[in-house]
Amino acid sequence: MNGVQQKLLDIAKIQDIEQIRRVDLVQMVNCEYPSQITHHLNQLIKHGDLVRINNRLTPAIKTNAGLIRIPVMGEADCGEATKFADGRIVDNLAVSPSILNIKNIGSRLYALIARGDSMNHAKVNGKEICDGDYIIIEKKDNYVPVDGEIVTSIIGGLANIKRLRRDNANKRILLLSDSYRPDDYAPIIISDSDDFQVDGKVVCVIKGISK
Repeated sequence: MNGVQQKLLDIAKIQDIEQIRRVDLVQMVNCEYPSQITHHLNQLIKHGDLVRINNRLTPAIKTNAGLIRIPVMGEADCGEATKFADGRIVDNLAVSPSILNIKNIGSRLYALIARGDSMNHAKVNGKEICDGDYIIIEKKDNYVPVDGEIVTSIIGGLANIKRLRRDNANKRILLLSDSYRPDDYAPIIISDSDDFQVDGKVVCVIKGISK
C-alpha cells in the first residue's frame, strides 16, 4: 500500500470520505489530480481495505502484528482552547486492542495529545488525563453528549477537552475543568448561538511516556 492510499484510509476512519470533494482530498493527501483519488479509492476497495458498511466506505479492521492504527489529529487543550482543529492527520498511533479497553474497536476513533493539567483529576476507565497523554475520541455524527461526559469540543475552530454540563435553567452549556486545583480554572460558558460543537466522546486515555 502506498502513502496516498494509507492517508485515504486514515481519513476514512473519521470522516465519510465519499462526502469530501476530490479536489479537497487531493490537497489532504498531497497528490496531483482528482483522478488519482478515484484510482486509489478503487484499489482500496478492490483489495478489501475499504468496505461498505451501512452505506458508507469504512476501513476494514486490519492490524499490523495485532495492533490498531489510530490517526493522531494534533493537540487539544485541557484548559482554554488555543489549538486549531484543522482536520489534518499528523501521525498514527499503533496500539494493542487490550490496552484500548474499548468494546467497539470498529468505531470512528482518533487521538489527540492532551496539553495542560486542568483535566488531571478526570478519569476515563480509571486513567487520569495528564499533559502529554494520548486521548482517544470516538467521533460521532450529530452527537448529543450525556450530561457529565468528557468530550472534545470545538469552539471557534479551536479544540479542547472538558467535562460537559447542561445548565438548562439558564439555557447554556458549561465546559468544566476537572483538576486537582479546581479554583485555578474557570468554566467555559457556551450559548446556542456560539460557534461551538461537540466532536466526540473521550473513550480512552493512553498515558504518555514519562520523562
